[in-house]
Amino acid sequence: MEKLYHKVSRDPVHGEIWLYPLEMIVVDTKPVQRLRFLSQLAGAEFVYPGATHTRFLHSLGTMHICGLYAERLFPGDYYRFRLLRMAGLLHDVGHGPYSHQFDEVAFPKAGVERGHDDHRRRIVLEYLPDEIEERLRWTGDPRVLNAVKEELELLGLSSGDIVDAVRKLLEGVVAVFDGEEEATVEFNIVQGPLGADRLDFVLRDSYFSGTRHFGTGALDRLVAYALVANDGKERLGYSIKVIDDIYTVLFARFMMYKNVYFHKTSRAADLMIQRILELSYDALRFKERIHDLDAFMELTDHRILNEIGLIFEKLVDRLAVEKNIDVSTVRKGLLEGERELLGLLSQEEASIVEAKRVLLRLTRRDLWKLVVERPISTTGVDPTVVSYSVAQDIMERMKRKLKDVLDEREIPPEDRRVLEKVLEDFENIFVVDTPYKLSLMHPEEFTGSGVYLVDEKSGRVMSFEDFEKLYPTYRLLSSNLIQLVRVYAKRDVRETLARYGIIPEFKLQLTTRW
Repeated sequence: MEKLYHKVSRDPVHGEIWLYPLEMIVVDTKPVQRLRFLSQLAGAEFVYPGATHTRFLHSLGTMHICGLYAERLFPGDYYRFRLLRMAGLLHDVGHGPYSHQFDEVAFPKAGVERGHDDHRRRIVLEYLPDEIEERLRWTGDPRVLNAVKEELELLGLSSGDIVDAVRKLLEGVVAVFDGEEEATVEFNIVQGPLGADRLDFVLRDSYFSGTRHFGTGALDRLVAYALVANDGKERLGYSIKVIDDIYTVLFARFMMYKNVYFHKTSRAADLMIQRILELSYDALRFKERIHDLDAFMELTDHRILNEIGLIFEKLVDRLAVEKNIDVSTVRKGLLEGERELLGLLSQEEASIVEAKRVLLRLTRRDLWKLVVERPISTTGVDPTVVSYSVAQDIMERMKRKLKDVLDEREIPPEDRRVLEKVLEDFENIFVVDTPYKLSLMHPEEFTGSGVYLVDEKSGRVMSFEDFEKLYPTYRLLSSNLIQLVRVYAKRDVRETLARYGIIPEFKLQLTTRW
């Protein structure tokens, strides 16, 4: 493989990342280059200024780690090496603007059930082959073209048309992702609990966020002690020699979720981005552009923000002409919610004005404020189910307390005005957030994914549950699932709410009584 023509990309996390001939072609296609314009962390940038890295950089890193795994597990199998690296490179091509926030809002409304995973399949099978054919046509470097042919021969795909051969490889890439249900070795190498995707984002996101003390993990040891186990079926396994390295990576991931991805201010920005996407969904024709792959390729983070601004300014210009008043007065009136001007707008136009308001606050870092946070830990029950009732209870308690304070207490007129406005707009002011579940180590994550441990001395293949039975000390590191329930306020009324005891307190009650 080292004799094959290649280029080198310098990476701050992994050092040199080699790009082989087919990868050079695929990297220069629109679906992959578009990832340069999708942020990796979106809301976290508002807390960690260095976290401005992109999905493109992460995809190269994932490809690199997939290659390390392939060389370790399938030495000499060039087809699997190429297939797994290509799967790593393409694993994120289905993401929309602001990645997971687009998954939360736009994909479900457009009927794309599994979000960017479903969209990746369409892009790889329907869009990429033509893109690759075009890139091969305008690639003038004979070294690359000759190297592509040489590489296809190594892959056993040299007969017939080059594009047909590449199409077969892409079908293999899709089959890797389709292996999730069967928990194949190949899928787990790319996106399993210790797969290339997760290992790269823990190392990379901690690096750029300035939290490298959280993003620790011995990547080289995990790869070196990975193996193909067999419990009647081929599974990805890890030697128990690296069990502490595994727990270290899991702890690093937990700390990254706790301190970076689910940081209260990161989530405030994420929620505001979701609101912008929700408000602009119709005006920006997201459904149409999602299903039209050519149009989807133009959707990037800054593109949609610019489009919201352009549509808003067109509204301002139109109303300025209709009302015969200057542009700045119209702009100010719309942003301040002047009823006469808003009454001239359609529902779609009014939504764009609201999106512009939220966007302005986001760009000024005038973010929604955390009012209540309550973690829920459950055993044997998915905390997601419980979280909704907990959130409802928090909101009802706040509303009830608000009414009691306004009815029963003597309060200064200014505070009364604030509290009356909060009660009047209660449903609009407060936003409930129940982000993903957190866990330091949950054995079911590995068992459900078909990833096992192997005692190489005895040859025994065991689940993480079995391992913890043999070594009970490690049960201390296993945690219940934790769900955060948070309530944010769109206006900063925290001080007034706290002054009158409207924000509920949650205290742990311990007793020694029988």
